[in-house]
Amino acid sequence: MSLKYTPILPQMVYAGLAEDLSAKAPVLAEMLRENHPSGNSYMDLFAELIRKHGKKPAKGYARLLGADPRQFDGAIRCMSGISSHEWMNEYLRLVACDLLEHTQLPFKAIGKVMGFSSSSFTQFFQAYQHMQPYRFRSLKQQNRNRGYHFP
Repeated sequence: MSLKYTPILPQMVYAGLAEDLSAKAPVLAEMLRENHPSGNSYMDLFAELIRKHGKKPAKGYARLLGADPRQFDGAIRCMSGISSHEWMNEYLRLVACDLLEHTQLPFKAIGKVMGFSSSSFTQFFQAYQHMQPYRFRSLKQQNRNRGYHFP
């Protein structure tokens, strides 16, 4: 007998940006709403830790949850269908898209708030959204595709 269940994906848990965005918010948790409950307390704890801490190695999240990293990854994979690393990156991609679309924060500030080093945010965004952050922001905020050097 096989059980069928709906995988718990980041899109189901991520609730978006808080209503009152402060340009000086020092931590990611202050910029994001509380996550939607998924019905699974383990996944909810993982999502909450990502909301608070941003980009960290999956091993770090396993340690925070008191789990062996391999068992942690297996549990996340079992509940979501993707690895803990993929789940975290998809959650952070959703956050990055919201911050780029709904704020005027500089890219370095967004990266810092999300736990990235100064140059790695742009690389992360390019890899997971398949476009540069400035192009995404331009498309979303002005509803047009602007070149980098041209108005």
